Amino acid sequence: MNTAKIIKMLEYCGMSYKNTQPESFNKIIFINDKITDVQCFLRIKNDEMTITFRGSDSCKDWIVNSKFWSSVIPYNNYHSKIRVHSGFISAYKSNSVRGRIQKEVERNNIRKIVLTGHSYGAALAILCAVDLEYNFPKNDYEVIVFGCPRVGNKYFQKSYNLRVFKTLRVENVNDVVTKVPFAFMGYRHVGASLKIGEKNIFSLPNMRSHTLQKYYPGILKI
Repeated sequence: MNTAKIIKMLEYCGMSYKNTQPESFNKIIFINDKITDVQCFLRIKNDEMTITFRGSDSCKDWIVNSKFWSSVIPYNNYHSKIRVHSGFISAYKSNSVRGRIQKEVERNNIRKIVLTGHSYGAALAILCAVDLEYNFPKNDYEVIVFGCPRVGNKYFQKSYNLRVFKTLRVENVNDVVTKVPFAFMGYRHVGASLKIGEKNIFSLPNMRSHTLQKYYPGILKI
C-alpha cells in the first residue's frame, strides 16, 4: 500500500455517494438493496475487483448504526465466541448484497479483491472481506477503509487479522465514529491503524472530523 493507492480508495469512497461513476472500467456493477439500503460498487478490471461500500446517507443507515447495543454470532456457529455488531451483519447478509457479490466473484474469475468504504461503508467492507476470504481463500485480499467504527469483539478481531492481514484503517484522530461502539462493551478494531490529523487536547472527538473532506488533507500530509 502507498499514498497514491490510499488516495485512490478515498476518491472511490467519495464517488460511492453518487449513483453515476465517472471512471471507466471493464465493468462497473452497482448493487442497491432497497430493503437494507446498502449500496456498493464493484469495479472489475481483468481478474481484479474493487468493492466500494457507500457510507451512511439515510435515516435507515443511522438506525442500523445505532444497533451496537446488541452483538450477535455472524454465521450461526453457536460454538464460536465471535460476536459482531448486529446492525452491520444483518445489513451485509442480505442476499441482494452478499449473494450478489459472491456470484460476481465466481462469474468473473476474480483473483484479487480490494475493498474500501467510509464510515458505515467501512464496517461493511470489513465484514465482506473476511467473509469472502473464508469462501474464496485462494484470492488475494487488500482492505483500505476510512473512519471505520469497531465491528466485532476480540475473537472476531483475532480471526479477522489472521485471515485478512493486509488491512489498513485510516483514522482521523478527532473522528468520533472511530471511537464507537465502545471498547468497554467488548468491541475491538481490526487491522493496522494509520492515524492522521492533529489531536486537539481542548476539543472532544466530533462528527466534523469524520467527513471525507477532513480525511483528504490529512492523507496528503503523509
